Amino acid sequence: MRAGALEAQGAILPDPGPLTGRLINLMEGGSRTDPVFIHRDADMPSGDARRAEIAAAAVQAGSQMPVVPVIPVRALEAWLLRSESEIRRVVGRPGGRTPLSLPGLHEVERRADPKGILRKALLDASETTGRRHLRELKAFNERRKVLLDRLDIDGPVRRLSAWRAMEEDIKQAIAGLMS
Repeated sequence: MRAGALEAQGAILPDPGPLTGRLINLMEGGSRTDPVFIHRDADMPSGDARRAEIAAAAVQAGSQMPVVPVIPVRALEAWLLRSESEIRRVVGRPGGRTPLSLPGLHEVERRADPKGILRKALLDASETTGRRHLRELKAFNERRKVLLDRLDIDGPVRRLSAWRAMEEDIKQAIAGLMS
């Protein structure tokens, strides 16, 4: 909406298989003009290879839809490591005192295994032991989803290079639809 769209809604399509095939299936499903957001973790210091992979798949699929790459430099979880208070809230311990050892803003995109870092931070923040600790281990995917839903898009994440690149891609896709 900030980029100029009149409305925004979406759906997650967990369609297995090669990216080109998923785009073809999406087009056959009737979506012709809406932007398609494709999330691929870079798993490396730069998202350039993933960006090229997404662009090539769109060309191979004959996509008429604007395709917006969503490429956290390492993994999506890196974007969730910026709010210690939200991590504590999501596990029900907003006043917790256990140190979480989260990477600093300029480190977050360079750290290996952000998923592991987030998992450890959630466990540490829960301050649990025994069976409760095991329940927290099993609740990781649910906790990560809540953190993603609560992600402050006006907060520190805006200072990360991968986030800024995604915002620019969104602006270009919306501008292309409006012209």
